[in-house]
Amino acid sequence: MTSTISQLSRHIEGHFTHRFAGRFGMLGQSCAMQALFEQIEVVAKAQGPVLITGESGTGKELVAHALHQQSERANGPFVVVNCAGIPGDLLEAEFFGHTRGAFTGANEARPGMLQQANGGSLFLDEISDMPVSLQAKLLRALQDGAVRPVGRNEEDHVDVRIIAATHDNLSKKVTRGEFREDLFYRLDTFQILIPPLRERGDDKLLLARNFLDTFCREQNKPDLGISEEARQVLLDYHFPGNVRELQNLIERAVAFCEGEQLEAAHLLPAIQHSQAPYPGETEEKKLLTGSGLPTMHELQSRYLKLVLTEVNGNKQRAAEILGIGRRTLYRWLQQNH
Repeated sequence: MTSTISQLSRHIEGHFTHRFAGRFGMLGQSCAMQALFEQIEVVAKAQGPVLITGESGTGKELVAHALHQQSERANGPFVVVNCAGIPGDLLEAEFFGHTRGAFTGANEARPGMLQQANGGSLFLDEISDMPVSLQAKLLRALQDGAVRPVGRNEEDHVDVRIIAATHDNLSKKVTRGEFREDLFYRLDTFQILIPPLRERGDDKLLLARNFLDTFCREQNKPDLGISEEARQVLLDYHFPGNVRELQNLIERAVAFCEGEQLEAAHLLPAIQHSQAPYPGETEEKKLLTGSGLPTMHELQSRYLKLVLTEVNGNKQRAAEILGIGRRTLYRWLQQNH
């Protein structure tokens, strides 16, 4: 009887928590996620290209889809391209289409991703892996909508909103000559930085509860709880793999759980097996990339530069991480110039 009441309580709690815990198909009650939701709402109404940045596993495709669904293009197509998953010699044909006989194996004409996304949105995941030679043609498509299929002299004209994403620091790739500067600034019309899971506080527990419910259903198990010790393990762990790692962790824990709730012992083996360092750990050991013991002013300057680098120069996001206002951030920048 007690077990039944406990399960019912967890079900009711989970129902109301999930119902009021997020927007656009994403869960999150933290300040970082509320700021992200507000950005999505504003940027979705615009027409320019969007650059989504963030660590692997943070949910960049979910944000891209939310931008599309909240925009005037919601009834149009949403086409997804993984730039890292297409062989380099086929990328141009995949993006711009090709005529019959344009190259070996082209047995029939085929529209490219840009044509398929006409009237909607094209999501370019891991755009940092796009060859420089193709970047110039993408820039032209962005500027005037001109698309020339491989093997044809005439151009097609398309109306597509480009939403790009990367976990790389594109500013650094521009400096190294690995990414076109003009394309970077065109894509950077609107930039959205997705917060890593370690900055989302109790969202870890919210997501864990959601994944737990999902995998209990999939694995035909009764509703499981999460012990206080297991909750603390989740809160303390920094999750270098972000939401994707949390999802995999809960799926494994459910499979091995034979009781009424997840215990710390169900989580710790996988967490201890992960040897990925906390992002920034090396920099912390070197006192934020510097030699010797810095003065407080030098330490502030080093940390400011580190944060700005991590957020690709996004000053609004940098101010949020630093816990200061925009005016204070600009004053710090002037002082450390």
